[in-house]
Amino acid sequence: MNEELKVLISYYKDEESLIESLIKEDVIDQDHQAIHLHSLVLNKIQRKINFLEKLTNPNAAKLEAVKNRLEYLNKLSNKNNAFNYHEEISKQIDHQLDLLNSFTTGYFNDGQEFDDAVFDLAENRIESFIFNLNKSRDLSLKFTKTGHEILVLLSNFKKLKKEYILDIDKRNILKLIGFREDKQMNALILTYDLAGFRDAIPLKQIISRVIFDVFNFQNLDNQTTLQIFK
Repeated sequence: MNEELKVLISYYKDEESLIESLIKEDVIDQDHQAIHLHSLVLNKIQRKINFLEKLTNPNAAKLEAVKNRLEYLNKLSNKNNAFNYHEEISKQIDHQLDLLNSFTTGYFNDGQEFDDAVFDLAENRIESFIFNLNKSRDLSLKFTKTGHEILVLLSNFKKLKKEYILDIDKRNILKLIGFREDKQMNALILTYDLAGFRDAIPLKQIISRVIFDVFNFQNLDNQTTLQIFK
């Protein structure tokens, strides 16, 4: 799910840029209250970005520090004659970068199986599929199609609510994402319109937000699984 994670990071970085631009406008307007409120939002977004980047690579902070050091060294080498020394140090830093960039995490995969399942569902080759988040606790997202829409169901709502897996805070975030309670189906349901459907990225973003915004990557299976129903 590394691809989904990158989509979510990109989403938050877009939000980060937006809030930063609003703060600049607040400074021009000398609106101190707005500066304070937007700064709080910005800090929250940046914490999320840092958290997600650590999930993709726990060495993210070290990687950034090494990159900054290399950039500083390159600037320094242009200002004096100690080229050979700086070149040797640069090689050492490049090696560090290679090591840090080589990290891979076991939980995330390339998401191709999920992509295939979404396309098969959209083109009526399968009836539905389930994306298990915590199989032993019946925590999953079911994807099914009705007409020109894909329904994403977080089933067993009453059970998950009773077991405090879905507390009020988590339910509120799910509502912000777009889920609505259906008492008859005992589920939280999100409707995704297939008009203009081209790829699975929007649905991946939904899953990513459920995993990271709602559950904060806690109490989930180490390896997600798909169950496909034809």
